[in-house]
Amino acid sequence: MDVLEAVLAKLEEGSYKSAVDIITDPANDIAVKMQSMELISFISKNLTDENAEKKPDLYSATETVLSRVAQQCSPPEVLYELMEKVRITTSDDVFTSVLKCMQVAILRLPAKRARCMEWVFQTLIEYLDKIKLPEVINKDMDEQEEELLECEESIRRLLQLYITLLLFLEPIIKHLNQPSSNIFFETSLTQKNAVICFLLRLVGKLFPFLHLQRTEQLRKSLKQTPKLPASKSYSIQVAEDMIGTLLLLVKDPLFMLPYGEKRIHFESKKKDDDYDEESSYDCFLCQDTYMAEGFAMLFYLLLGEELLPGTVPQIYNPRYVFEMGLRYVVVLMSGDWTVMYFKGIRLMQALVKLVKDNMLSARDLDAQIHSIFCEHYVRGLERSGSVRNREVGIAVLTDYIHSFDDEGRYMIVSYMLKKFDDDSVRSYAINVYKDLIMNDMRQKLQKEPLIKWFSGDVLKNMLTHHICLLKQGAKTDLLDNSYSIISALSALWVLLKTDRSNRSHIWNYFETLEKQFLLELRTGIDLSRAHYQNEMKAAAEMKGKHSSVEQLPEITVSTLNGEMPPVMTKAKKVELCQGMLLRLDMLDFHLARVNSAIDQMRRTMGVDKCSSTQQMDTE
Repeated sequence: MDVLEAVLAKLEEGSYKSAVDIITDPANDIAVKMQSMELISFISKNLTDENAEKKPDLYSATETVLSRVAQQCSPPEVLYELMEKVRITTSDDVFTSVLKCMQVAILRLPAKRARCMEWVFQTLIEYLDKIKLPEVINKDMDEQEEELLECEESIRRLLQLYITLLLFLEPIIKHLNQPSSNIFFETSLTQKNAVICFLLRLVGKLFPFLHLQRTEQLRKSLKQTPKLPASKSYSIQVAEDMIGTLLLLVKDPLFMLPYGEKRIHFESKKKDDDYDEESSYDCFLCQDTYMAEGFAMLFYLLLGEELLPGTVPQIYNPRYVFEMGLRYVVVLMSGDWTVMYFKGIRLMQALVKLVKDNMLSARDLDAQIHSIFCEHYVRGLERSGSVRNREVGIAVLTDYIHSFDDEGRYMIVSYMLKKFDDDSVRSYAINVYKDLIMNDMRQKLQKEPLIKWFSGDVLKNMLTHHICLLKQGAKTDLLDNSYSIISALSALWVLLKTDRSNRSHIWNYFETLEKQFLLELRTGIDLSRAHYQNEMKAAAEMKGKHSSVEQLPEITVSTLNGEMPPVMTKAKKVELCQGMLLRLDMLDFHLARVNSAIDQMRRTMGVDKCSSTQQMDTE
C-alpha cells in the first residue's frame, strides 16, 4: 500500500481518524519511515490560513498526522522538510503549527546532532527577519514614544511570536537541563549551547528597540532611589520571561561577561592567514547575527534592570564586572539606531554604581577599553537628539569620571579635549576640569598647595594648549566655538576670583594666556560684530523681498545646528543677523567679566606689593 496516497485520500475525504490510524498502524511503520520526507512535504500543504478558517477539522487533523510522523520517523529528515515549510510560509498560524511538529522531532534528536538543531534555529530567525520593523525606530524618540512602540503592528506580532517560541522551547529546555557530570562550561556546539545561542539571538534581535525600563529614570539626580512602575508593559513581561528561560540553562550568566572582549579578538584572529577554526571553535563566537547585541542586552537586563538573580555566585570583583561591562556599553552606544543608546546609558549607570565604593586609579585606564568606551559613548551622545539621552548620559559620564582618583580624572578630561573637536564636548570637558580644580581648592587650607594635576605645569599645559586657545587666532569662527569659549572664560574667571594666593601658579604665565587668548578673542569679537552689522545693514537695504542663501555665505550650516538654511526673506535675514550679534554680545560679556577680574586682581596685588615695601622701609 502506498501510505502517502492513502493518507492524502483519507484527509481529502474527511476521514481524519483513518488518516491518523494509517500512520500509527505498526504494519505501515517501515513504509512511513521510508516515505517520511514525502509525507511531511505533501501533508503540510494542508496547513494554510484558508483551511484554518474554513476547514478547521482538516487543519487540526493535519497537525496531528504530522506530529505522528515526527514521532516515528528520522528526526533530521522530518526537521529538514519542516524547515522548508517555514521558509515558504508567511503565516504566523502556520509557523506555530510547524513549531509543534518541530518540537516533537527535536525532543527525539540524538545528542550528537546539535548542528541540525542549529540549522532549525537559523531557519526560525530567518522567518522573524521577514517581519519588517517599523520606520519609527530610525528616529530619535522620547520616552513616551518608546513606550508606545510596542503598539506597532510588527512589534506586537514579534512579541507574540516570542511567547510562542518560549512555549516551543519549554519542554526542550526541560529535556536538556538534566544534571551533567561535566563541571566545566562547554563552548563546543552542543544542543544546550545551540538553545542558549538561539535565545541570545532572540534577545539581540528585538529587545534593543523596546522600552524595557523596570524602574523610573530620574533626570536631575541619580542619587535617589528609583521607583517601580505600577504595572509591567507587554515588552517588559516578554523580556523577563526570555531572561528567566535563559537563566534555566545558564546558572552563572556573569561567567559569560568576557565574551564581549573575546568576540573582538576573534574577529581580528579570523583575518590571520594561519587561523584554524577547528582548533579554536567556540559556538558563542562563531554566531554573527544578533549575538553581539544579544550579549549586550543580556547584561543590560541583568545589571541595568536588576534581573540578576540572587542565586548567582558572588565571586566576581566589582571592578572586573565594571571593566567587562564597558564593552557592552560600547555595543549599545555604537548601533545604527539611537533608540538603543539609552540602554547603553542605563547599563553604564549600573556599572558605575558597582564601583562607587571602590575608587579606580589612573592605572586602570591603561586598559584600552576605557578609551574605546569614552569615544563611542561621547559620539553616541553627539548623534542622539534626545534630551533625555543627553541629560542622563552626561550625568552618568560625570559619575564615571568621578569614579577615578585625581590623576585618572585629569587623564579622562585631557583625553576628551585632545580627541574631540565638537564644541559642546569640549565645553563639557572644560567645565568638568574647572569643577575638579574648585573642589580641590575648597578641600585645602588657604596656603596648602594644590595637587599637581590641577596646578603648576599640568594646569599651564591644559590652559595654554587645550582650554584657552583659539586654533586660528582672531580668524576662528567664534559662533561655532562659542560654548567652549564661554566655558574657558568662565573657568578663567572662577580661577582668578578664587585663587588669590596664586596656589595654582596661574599668574606666573598669565601674560601668555592674555596674549594668545583674551586679546585674540577681543579682536575676533570686534571683527565678527562688524561683519554681521554690515550684513544686517545690507539685508535691511535689499529692495527685493526674497534672496537666495548664497548672498550670505558666512551663515554656515553649523551655525544653524546642522540644518540646511532655508531661502529667507529680508526680515528673516535681519532677524538671523541680530541673533548672531546677540551671541557675540554674550561672548563679550564673559570676556569683560574676566578682564574686570584681572584688573581687580592686579590692583590688589599692587596694593599688597606697596604695603610690603613700606613695611620693609619702616623696619
